Amino acid sequence: MRSIGLGFVMAGWQLAMAACANASSPAQAEGGAPVVAAAGTQTKEPAMPRGSQARSIHLQRYLDRTEAAFVILAPRGWLTEGGMVRVNPMTAGGAGQSVEAKIDFTLKRDAAGKVMIRYLPHVNYVVPSPYVMTPQWNGMPVAVMPTPAAFLTQGFTRLRPRAQAFKVLKTEPRPDIVQAVQQGPKARSLLSAGAGYYADAAALTVVYEEDGTRFKEVLFTAIEGFSMMGVGMWSNALTIVARAPEVEFDTWGPVAKVVVNSFQLNPAWVAAELRGQAQRTKIVGDTLAHLQQIDKEIAESRSRTQAAIQSEAYLTLTGQEEYLNPFTGRPELGSNEWKHRWESSFGEVIYADDGAWDPNLDPALHVQGFQRSKVRPR
Repeated sequence: MRSIGLGFVMAGWQLAMAACANASSPAQAEGGAPVVAAAGTQTKEPAMPRGSQARSIHLQRYLDRTEAAFVILAPRGWLTEGGMVRVNPMTAGGAGQSVEAKIDFTLKRDAAGKVMIRYLPHVNYVVPSPYVMTPQWNGMPVAVMPTPAAFLTQGFTRLRPRAQAFKVLKTEPRPDIVQAVQQGPKARSLLSAGAGYYADAAALTVVYEEDGTRFKEVLFTAIEGFSMMGVGMWSNALTIVARAPEVEFDTWGPVAKVVVNSFQLNPAWVAAELRGQAQRTKIVGDTLAHLQQIDKEIAESRSRTQAAIQSEAYLTLTGQEEYLNPFTGRPELGSNEWKHRWESSFGEVIYADDGAWDPNLDPALHVQGFQRSKVRPR
């Protein structure tokens, strides 16, 4: 059970999140060792220049503070909360939620979270049957498997308890996500074991009012279920939400895509999780050396899947472009929402529209060592 579930974490997240881009959000972070922004801290520099002729965004690579489980690009100055979480089976009524690590991670522009991106933890459920008739079984709620859209709308009240005037603007089925999940190791393992398997995914665009502000938000989930020996189970295998005030939604949409696209699991963490080690690797020692090792493992992992993500169709779907790292010469993915891309030797990225603008010469940024990252010829 552990190896089946985490096989999905490793391959399923990378495939499914890559296809997620149209839903409001997933390029892969590359480059050398990054400057790591501390969780819960905020720099003086705003994430987006105010009234500047050059639309630009400065992103720093952030290493998960809980278990060093993932790396993600975070806009400079944004706050972070959470990471990988675990459920104690002794207090949860059983081990049904404790087999796998769960991600509960938030990036937000300010403490109020008016502009935010959140990865919500998956929850394992049991389908009611003659064998399972209690409200909870082995720590798992007993509930009929819903459609992705129903799961999102039913859970919205818990997600945004102060929201009013909630309205769904658009429901978008995501067959591309379904295909990615169905090709993952969890699905293959279950099917090879003779289990019945099901997957579905959708994205909802909604509006609502909260504390006097009208928000627009994209909610995405992939539902995965299987049945074996008369017992059915399902979970919200991947759930991501991203919101902003409605008047700012179009401005922050491209940024959300860059952030979610940059998510990369640490292969070393995945290996440790698969082995079931009692003590997980924490962020200790030299952060620089640790992240360089992650870079190497990510590059090796990417080389095995490069053919699947380099097609023009993929780049168009995910709103990305293929760039050359100015320091390593290696190809890497980045957003196509801006005309120009700059990168430092530490893996920091700045996007801008003004071709004459140089971040190294901008007195407001106080940065040095950025070089232009050119589009890879093809």
